[in-house]
Amino acid sequence: MFLVVLCRIGGLVSFAPFWSHRAVSPQIRIVLAGIMAFALTPAVMPRIPTPPSEIGPLLLVLAGEVLIGFALGFTGRIVFSGLELAAHLIASQMGFSLAGTIDPSTQAQTTAFGIIAQMLALMILLAADGHHWFLAAAVKSYSLTAPGDVAITGALIDLLLRLSANALVVGVTLAAPAIVVLLAVEFALEFFGRTAPQFQVFILGFPIKIGIGLWLIGASMYFLPNALRGVSGGLLDSLGKVLGVL
Repeated sequence: MFLVVLCRIGGLVSFAPFWSHRAVSPQIRIVLAGIMAFALTPAVMPRIPTPPSEIGPLLLVLAGEVLIGFALGFTGRIVFSGLELAAHLIASQMGFSLAGTIDPSTQAQTTAFGIIAQMLALMILLAADGHHWFLAAAVKSYSLTAPGDVAITGALIDLLLRLSANALVVGVTLAAPAIVVLLAVEFALEFFGRTAPQFQVFILGFPIKIGIGLWLIGASMYFLPNALRGVSGGLLDSLGKVLGVL
């Protein structure tokens, strides 16, 4: 039973935001998963049927438990990727994509704003006790899906695809005002370059777009709490939907 709980919690820790960050070494994740599984096993033991004693069926049960933890953790990563996408779109429009860097979490090329947005999302997640939401969802999942009963259904795949699409919508929606303004600046600079060819528009455009972009980001701080509240509420709603599908 401890192994069953450890696999579900281990899958969650391996993919959920904050725990799955590259800055957290695998050894620390293993220790955290073991400590949490040890603490949760007495609480969920009455809801867990006796696991099979044969190696083959037991491995299938443990693989299903890892899949459940993966689904819960991956849901949180998808939801918070919308904020990172918004920052990446704004930074690319400002010209920061020319000075890209490697995201330590995903090992993908990104901008400095993308990493800042990721750190901001993690701070908000921890401040709102979001890491406790994942643990609560994992405990609740034992009442809805017993070990060995999980199956990869079309409903689960469809839900994950819809969450990915929603993350794209959230990212574009958050970045849309800045993108529209910066595109207008691009058109204005192009028109200015056509009418006054002696000015180096390519060189002047970078500080102008960066300055306007930073001003837009500063002006949007007033609206940021409501947007982040919506993202956090979407995370809770998404975890509930995944539990329902599982």
